[in-house]
Order: sequence, then structure tokens, then C-alpha cells
Amino acid sequence: MELYFILLFALMAAYFLVIGIKIVYTNKPLLMPSKVVFIFMVLAFSPQLIIFFEKFSASSNELSHITYLSPLMFIVLLCFFWIQLKGYMAIGISDESFRNALHTSLSNNKIKFEEQLSLIKLTDLDAQLQVSIQSWVGTGQIKLKKSTDKELLNKLVLGINEYYQSTPIVANKTTSIFYIVMGLFMLVFAGSFYFIFD
Repeated sequence: MELYFILLFALMAAYFLVIGIKIVYTNKPLLMPSKVVFIFMVLAFSPQLIIFFEKFSASSNELSHITYLSPLMFIVLLCFFWIQLKGYMAIGISDESFRNALHTSLSNNKIKFEEQLSLIKLTDLDAQLQVSIQSWVGTGQIKLKKSTDKELLNKLVLGINEYYQSTPIVANKTTSIFYIVMGLFMLVFAGSFYFIFD
């Protein structure tokens, strides 16, 4: 269990540091599948589940009903996040840059669209893009709704990335700096666990 904690903190530190440093170094926004975030949420919750199963296997008496609430709560939360975390997460964006990038990608893919508040209707495809942006921290999410074309969103994200690579823009570094700080904290925790349990 001690080794698991060390590896868990080291892995999460690598996740935060790689993303944060990449955005700061390249000065370009980053888009990644939302399921990557879900995987790390599973890892973050996993110690609680492991502790529960250790207690369950070690206990000779029947555990109280309240003991089962913690793992059930985590499982329900993970199911909720699995449903919510679809599409792609964007880090380092601004309202204007993301809007321009998305419009350019739609135009390059010859997709007609109508823009509404937090929603873009793809008129020819009878589909919708749901866009959510938190511009003050430079993050956002883009999801495809009412479409069976699994490659459509990937094509659009590819076009957005191409726009960011070819256009001189400045990334919003608020979240990336936070990621770097969190990554450094995780490294400290991993090192602390290593020396405590060594």
C-alpha cells in the first residue's frame, strides 16, 4: 500500500507537470480527451476504495452499514463524472481564440453552423456542439451531441489544434501554472512517503 501511494503521487505529479510545463513552454493551448481527466479522478479516489476492501477482507465481524456508504458514494461520483466528462478538455484558451479556432475548423471541414449561447448547431449534420468556457482560468470543454459520427469531433479538434499551431496567440497560463504548483506538491508528497516508509 505504501508503494502504491508513492507511485500514485509520482504519476499524478507527472500528469500535472507535463501539461503545465507544455503550455507554459510552447505558449499554446492544449486540447485533450476528457476521459484522461476521468482516469486521474479514478486514481485519486482509488486509495479510499483500497482501504475499504482491506478493512472488508481483514474484518472478521460484519461491517456496519455506514462503512459501505463511502465506496458507494465514490462509485456514484465516478459514474456521474463518466457521463459528464465527454468530448475534449481545453487548457490555456481564451474566449476569442477558441471561438476563432472552432470557426476556422468548421469552415475548413465545410460544415455549416448556427451559433447560439454555449451551443453550435451543425445544420447539415443535424448535430450539436456544446461548448463551455471558463475564460478567467483559460479552460473549456467541447462535446458533440446528437451525432453518431465518432470521427467528427476528432476532425474538428484536429482543426482547432492546427489553428493554434499556425496562429500567433498567447495562451492563458493561469491553469497551467496551477498545474505546475500542484505537480510540485505531488512530488513532495511522493518523496515524503518514500522517506517515511523507507
